[in-house]
Amino acid sequence: MPVVRAKLSRLLGLIGIDSVDLLQDILFNLKCESEIEGEEISIEVQSDRIDMFSVEGIAYAVRLYLEMAKPSIIGITDKVFRVYVDAPVKRPYIAIAAVKNINLDEELLRDLIEFQERLHTTFGRSRRKVAIGLHDLDKLPSNTIYYRDIDIDQTFMIPLHDYRKMSIRDVLKTTEQGVVYGSISINNNMHPAILSGDEVISLPPVINSNITRLEPSTRNILIDVTGTDIKAVEAVLNAIIHTLTVYSNIVVAAEIMYPNQKLITPNLAWRKMVIDVDFISKWLGLEKEYIHSKATTALMKMGYMLNNVGEKHIEVLVPYYRSDILHQVDIVEDIAIGIGYGSITPEPVTAIEMEGERIIDRAITRALRKVLVGLGYVETNTLTMVPSKFLELIGVGDFIKIVNSPSMEMDALRNSLLQSLLILLVNSQHLVLPIKLFEIGDVILRCDECYNKWVNEQRIAWVIMDSEIKFEEIHADLYVILRELMLDGIAAIKRCSRTSFINGRCGCIEIDGEVIGVIGELDPEILLKIGIEYPVAGVELSVDKLSTILKPRKN
Repeated sequence: MPVVRAKLSRLLGLIGIDSVDLLQDILFNLKCESEIEGEEISIEVQSDRIDMFSVEGIAYAVRLYLEMAKPSIIGITDKVFRVYVDAPVKRPYIAIAAVKNINLDEELLRDLIEFQERLHTTFGRSRRKVAIGLHDLDKLPSNTIYYRDIDIDQTFMIPLHDYRKMSIRDVLKTTEQGVVYGSISINNNMHPAILSGDEVISLPPVINSNITRLEPSTRNILIDVTGTDIKAVEAVLNAIIHTLTVYSNIVVAAEIMYPNQKLITPNLAWRKMVIDVDFISKWLGLEKEYIHSKATTALMKMGYMLNNVGEKHIEVLVPYYRSDILHQVDIVEDIAIGIGYGSITPEPVTAIEMEGERIIDRAITRALRKVLVGLGYVETNTLTMVPSKFLELIGVGDFIKIVNSPSMEMDALRNSLLQSLLILLVNSQHLVLPIKLFEIGDVILRCDECYNKWVNEQRIAWVIMDSEIKFEEIHADLYVILRELMLDGIAAIKRCSRTSFINGRCGCIEIDGEVIGVIGELDPEILLKIGIEYPVAGVELSVDKLSTILKPRKN
């Protein structure tokens, strides 16, 4: 997590308090760890709170929490810049703005550069995702700006802290920043550049030009943010604007002219979100009356403005700089922080019941594991992620497909453990038969009544692959499992139809009318599709449902 270091006196001065103990208590409430060494304080902040990556951002959050400040809306003073974008191949997005009338000094300049590097290293992924340029606005050659790929041999600039004009190729080869970051966005002989007039003022994500260098005498600061993700680019610009508006509210915007659209940056609009009071009550374990009495103050302490407070819903405005707020559960967490976790009393009975459920779950999985190992099965442990192509091949639907997954081969979440076991069997046919595998793990199922429409369920599954399979073999192993759990007298197998199983050779396992699992032989046509040449039979049971059934019998 990022660590913000600052002079203790400077932070206390920005907040307007003199108590170090109070400061550390509030920082702890805001999920920040702090340590004081002499005249300096080090604060470890949450990696998603980029608005708190600066001393000013931390001071503002503390002032809100102490109710020394109230949330307020910042507006755009003027639209001065026009940026023409011919989107660079490797780095297509840009956002630009300026803040005027800042009394910059050596200390503020140093803190600002450290803030920039903190954003680069963490949220910006070492400048690969997002990079930032800070400029003296008064030194800008022209208010008309161009962002495009340029030829590295035909274009020249004066790099930061240098006086020589050199080709972009030489900048990438000879400067320290060029050596470290020059390979990120280069595309053959082309590289992204920001131009003002006829001058290159920035070579993102590498280095700025010396022409617009910041100095302690700078009063008007221009910010450029470029990157591969437009939302991340705008979020970083907003975080920097939020920091600088501690010193000045004069924000100048830019018109970003893409070939197919026009954007205004920065976008300082507050987002409207609605939180369900029942949802808050369920997640925090608080009575609705208590929520209504505390939520308004708690939300304002965390920087929100309230639009409407109703019996069933609370409508809030989310600050423009809070890019970490994605779902109402994020606001619920802020309500808990605003109330104070120390003020939320846990219910001991609930904790005991949960521990009892965990004990039952562990006892069930331990018994199942012991029995299956004794029956000659080998335990496996696979990922919940599987290839979507595999699921489609075996006719599975209603699963989660991951957008922008880290691997094209693992881009879906399984809704059955048998899917993972089949993938293992595809790659195990060279082994001596029979092959007997089992796994205990989670699957992800659709849940219409759940807040995110999906839910995890713990299951156990086992399979046999052999040159010849008899239903009686897999059924006998299921009987041993049920007998071990003392459910053999009440469980029944009823004929049913399930994807991937042979019609007429598939049964649903029921207890008191509830389906807890499935048993059967896998369809040979599906096995051939995925490349399995031998017959396979399998069983899958819900451990969660078994736990519910066995809970009354836990003694």
